[in-house]
Amino acid sequence: MRGFRSLLALVVLAVVLCGSVAASAQAVRVGVGFSIAPYAIRTLDAGLEVDLIRAAFRAAGVETQFVYLPNLRLPLAFAEGDVDCLAISLGYDLAGRTGRRVFYSAPTLTFQNYAVSLASRDLTIASIGDLAGHAVLGFQDAAQYLGPEFAAMARDNGSYAELSDQSLQVRMLFSGRVDVVISELRVFRYWRNRLKSSPVARSVDLNQDVCFSRIFPEQERQVAFADETLCGRFDRGLKAIRDGGKYERIVRSYDRAEDAQ
Repeated sequence: MRGFRSLLALVVLAVVLCGSVAASAQAVRVGVGFSIAPYAIRTLDAGLEVDLIRAAFRAAGVETQFVYLPNLRLPLAFAEGDVDCLAISLGYDLAGRTGRRVFYSAPTLTFQNYAVSLASRDLTIASIGDLAGHAVLGFQDAAQYLGPEFAAMARDNGSYAELSDQSLQVRMLFSGRVDVVISELRVFRYWRNRLKSSPVARSVDLNQDVCFSRIFPEQERQVAFADETLCGRFDRGLKAIRDGGKYERIVRSYDRAEDAQ
């Protein structure tokens, strides 16, 4: 009898383990940028964009596994099938860069990128063309995300560079090492607030006034899928959390957290 019970326990354990593996295998793998806090915070497996996407999938009865990657790696992961979908900006030519058929979701949220400069520099930046001749630091792959005019500026400006670490962007602006950084508003605020409570604040004045030059249009974010049916399920889930108020509660929770800093 004791041997039978031991065998039964092993069978039950095997079933549980197989079920866990199956559930994990069925989770949708979502590729997101690893350096766009507060939209995606890898160490917390959370963030404004991450939480909205997770909630929309959950409303559709789908579990998720988020894969945090550098911007340059995201299209490669999609092309190679390492992720099932990507969080990207509207207008990004994912099909052209990967050679795969792509199905796009409804907009998930809106980014607002700015050219940010120190007020003490007294720069006049009313258009992308005004960036010429200045030391400009963009986020990684910004030239692919911000349109052909910006891409041309980036190509022709010998003082243009890109970084994947957007906290370093903020440090370099306030330390005077660059004239302009290209950053999304929430991202810039997030890193400025975090650096104020870090050792960096002892050597860099993070309280300097800055100018936000709105030279880019608002940019909607969406999720790009390789599977049309999964895209449809996500859209239904996204509509459900919008209609039910969960979407707005998630957005407010992140904005309140930054306002309190």
